[in-house]
Amino acid sequence: MHDDELITIREACRLLGGNEKPIHFSTYYRGVARGLYPPLVHPSPGISRVSKRALIELRAKIIAEGTPDAVR
Repeated sequence: MHDDELITIREACRLLGGNEKPIHFSTYYRGVARGLYPPLVHPSPGISRVSKRALIELRAKIIAEGTPDAVR
């Protein structure tokens, strides 16, 4: 894996919510607006990606704090 791989919003939603019940993309965008989720990166016009490393760190923090509902 690249040091800071950029993944799609769809992949980010699966990473946070799981494969069976990923969070909705609008939930992710609301979380970004509130400062809960990592911001989007735009490597080129019309392309939005998210730092996979930042999401993994966020998920670990949520699990450590015992607040899984913070994802939804």
